[in-house]
Amino acid sequence: MPERVVITGLGVVSSIGCKVEEFWLNLINGKSGISRIESFDTSQLERNYGGEVKCFSPEFFPDSDKIKKFPRSHQFAILSSYLALNDSKIKETEKIGVTLGSIVAGSEYIENKSKNFSSYPVYMVAANLCNVLGLSSSVFTLSCACAAGNYAISLAYERIKCGQEQIVLAGGVDYFSLGTFAGLYRFFSIAPLKCQPFDKNRKGLIPAEGAGMLVLESLSSAKKRGAHIYAEILGYGTSCDAYHPVVPLEDGVYACMEDALRNSGLSINDIDYINAHGTGTVPNDKIECAAIKKLFGSKLYKKIPVSSIKSMLGHAMGAASSIEAISCCLTLQNGIIPPTINYETPDAECDIDCVPNEKRLKKIRVLLNNAFGFGGMNCSLALAKYEDSD
Repeated sequence: MPERVVITGLGVVSSIGCKVEEFWLNLINGKSGISRIESFDTSQLERNYGGEVKCFSPEFFPDSDKIKKFPRSHQFAILSSYLALNDSKIKETEKIGVTLGSIVAGSEYIENKSKNFSSYPVYMVAANLCNVLGLSSSVFTLSCACAAGNYAISLAYERIKCGQEQIVLAGGVDYFSLGTFAGLYRFFSIAPLKCQPFDKNRKGLIPAEGAGMLVLESLSSAKKRGAHIYAEILGYGTSCDAYHPVVPLEDGVYACMEDALRNSGLSINDIDYINAHGTGTVPNDKIECAAIKKLFGSKLYKKIPVSSIKSMLGHAMGAASSIEAISCCLTLQNGIIPPTINYETPDAECDIDCVPNEKRLKKIRVLLNNAFGFGGMNCSLALAKYEDSD
């Protein structure tokens, strides 16, 4: 029989907190992590705000000298991984696998003209993580645009389900710099001050940075250890729009969510909540809402809460969906849906229940975590509250 796969540890570095407890409290209270950028000069640009991580210090890691030599993105990955392993109370780490998603982590080497070759290319993030934390099983790096975190979790799920691993550390990491910021700026996709997913007057995304790492484990291993179980992964869905470098396609988004339901053995009536990709750009929110309507139908889609935590964190690129997966685990555990803040004016094309501005108490049994990336790379995770069938 295939293994059931559960989540037993969480670690996060984000613009609203570098510990899970702080992150969750700020999230459900609608605290914004968007602020004026301080780490590089944006004075010559018309946009100056981002989801910058200002709570982070290498000193949070027990042996900080080990990670001070690494770029900021590597430090994010190492600390969030350490926190996730510590949260899971795992004592022996040698046989733990790693699946890591990222877009630009390690690119500090290029922008800073560093001679430290241990920081680049992107696969060196996972290599350095394993070296510092003593992990020596399989290692995979995925660069699947802004869905990279979900893709990494999905690969970890497959490896455990098929019996190739018992425990895998999975998630995503990214940082933003002047180069990343300027690239998005040239796409005219950055909002001036705030991110307003699903709002009629939304003006774009807010770039962000951070890391989210989760410990995925076979149910048999988790039970043997007596581990705390945050959630169970029921399955995932993927699709490729093959349509446009930066504009999503409704059929691709629809196919991704439908694939997640089919592979998880779920129906549209099973879904209690959707953590939206919800970037705050005009085309993304419109197309995601249209795909939700198409999949769930006119009688159901307005009854399913659909919120976007990017309204608070900003868009952490390759780390976004793994940080959101952590939020989903905590929603399942606590029965609280984080809000979509900055929602002011309804949009007829986004007439969903976006949980505007205030958290909502609701028991959630099954949810979808959506992630859609440039190039049409899409991945949706189906997560459920763990129920012991024995």
